[in-house]
Amino acid sequence: MLTIIPIYLFGKSYYDLAKMHNRNAWLYAVLGGVIFLGSQFLLGFLIGIIMVITETNLDIPSIVLSLIAIAFGALVAYGIQHLLKRNWERKPKDEFSELLDR
Repeated sequence: MLTIIPIYLFGKSYYDLAKMHNRNAWLYAVLGGVIFLGSQFLLGFLIGIIMVITETNLDIPSIVLSLIAIAFGALVAYGIQHLLKRNWERKPKDEFSELLDR
């Protein structure tokens, strides 16, 4: 339940960034949410793999694990957003690139 707010916030920030740089805004809005959720899944998968390899049991409360996953997902989503912004500022999209004949 806690992840609904960051999904919306990252989707909105990716949407605004794409709109500002003349990209497909809805595609990047969905991509922001998918990156956030995918990074949380990746963290959970890695923690599970580490637990199986080391044969240990983590006695971490679920709320703490959820907060760690949210923080990790936010860091990954913000990092990718920053990379996209830096890349798009260096190489702006040509507004006539989709036209065949000028």
